[in-house]
Amino acid sequence: MSLIGKWLFRLACGAGGVAGLGLALLYFFQEKILYVPRIPGLPSGIWKYPNEFQLEYEDVSLTAGDGVKLHAWLLWGRGWTKEQIKERPVVIFFQENAGNMSFRLPFLRLLVYRLNVVVFAMSYRGYGLSEGRPSEAGLKRDAAAGLQYVLSRPDLATSKVVLFGRSLGGAVAINLAAEQQSQIKALVVENTFTGVQDMVARVVPPLALLIGQGRPCNFLVTNKWNNLALIPKISLPLLMMVSLRDEMVPSSQMFALHAAQRSPHVQLEQFEHALHMDAYDTEPEKYWGGLYRFMRTYVEDAP
Repeated sequence: MSLIGKWLFRLACGAGGVAGLGLALLYFFQEKILYVPRIPGLPSGIWKYPNEFQLEYEDVSLTAGDGVKLHAWLLWGRGWTKEQIKERPVVIFFQENAGNMSFRLPFLRLLVYRLNVVVFAMSYRGYGLSEGRPSEAGLKRDAAAGLQYVLSRPDLATSKVVLFGRSLGGAVAINLAAEQQSQIKALVVENTFTGVQDMVARVVPPLALLIGQGRPCNFLVTNKWNNLALIPKISLPLLMMVSLRDEMVPSSQMFALHAAQRSPHVQLEQFEHALHMDAYDTEPEKYWGGLYRFMRTYVEDAP
């Protein structure tokens, strides 16, 4: 073998070793990569509470189908009467993958007051004060338990339940909506991926040749969240919000979801200057205006 041949062989072996290591790490640690209840360097537990953001709230305890104990907040505006709370739509909010619900309180405050809605914000298993460890199967059970809890409350507007998911939360919301459409009024999805296998190349570029659409090692992805396959099943009114400068989930994946959906009532809002997490703050008039119009059109009859 020539000197060049030997170097090419060594290079191929090295690349194969790196890919093999990457696949092994992906298989064994994918749940730690995908679900990040505690952000290093930031408070690990609940460190802010709704009353610090001018919100009234109720601590809620519920149990998932497999017995895992979960924690949630039911949120509404200060001074709202019981009659007002019962009349207003209920938004079940599913958060992003990193940190607990404390980090979402500035957004949840705006959600309550901008849209005049009650918000049910549930912590996935392993997040905040909820027990257990996160997984795809587990989060699906958590979401189902959250919906059934809301529907069991006679003091809430159970005929006006809206699912709202951001990033990973969008995957949770899409899965729940596909299974429970008859009990849901509408669905809102923001900056969500088509499936975990399509995000692998984004997170670990060397694995792009092995994992992704049509690739041979997709079986190693056990937390699939195959939103692209599920979203055509949803016929609910659907609002899709996409940040064109999203640095985490390529906007092309949201456009792929939009192309795949089959809802007779779908709206697409695009935010030219927004990143993954800041559309509501970067382009507030367009963001909250789009949400308000969608809610007014498909969820409630009064402003």
